[in-house]
Amino acid sequence: MTETTVAFEGVSSVRLLQDAMRVCVQNHTVIANNIANADTPNFTPSKLDFQGTLQETLGGRGRFSLRKTQARHLDISREIPRFEHIALSSKNDYNKVDLEQEMADLSENTGKYTIYGSLLVKQFKQAKDMLAGLR
Repeated sequence: MTETTVAFEGVSSVRLLQDAMRVCVQNHTVIANNIANADTPNFTPSKLDFQGTLQETLGGRGRFSLRKTQARHLDISREIPRFEHIALSSKNDYNKVDLEQEMADLSENTGKYTIYGSLLVKQFKQAKDMLAGLR
């Protein structure tokens, strides 16, 4: 592998950024589900444990694969995100979604995704410039 910055032992920064972006997408889904159920009675919001899910993703844990019974089946595997169920104060309908907090979490998650994407683009640009002999 080329000279890339190693953020964690044995993990390239490219893989770290790609996995962080995947966890951001999972987190976006969880937050969107919480927002969509803001008016659902008895709904308890979930929160993704970002660091725990990222560490499990980087370690190759937290994934499951579908069993293949025929050779023509596609290999499909998904990551299993780590959730925390939050029990906050509830409204009269026992719904515990705090819409303002969910919107703040969504904004923070979007910012993280944008930063990880920008860093990944910058790394690829540096590699491209190096290969082109511009550096």
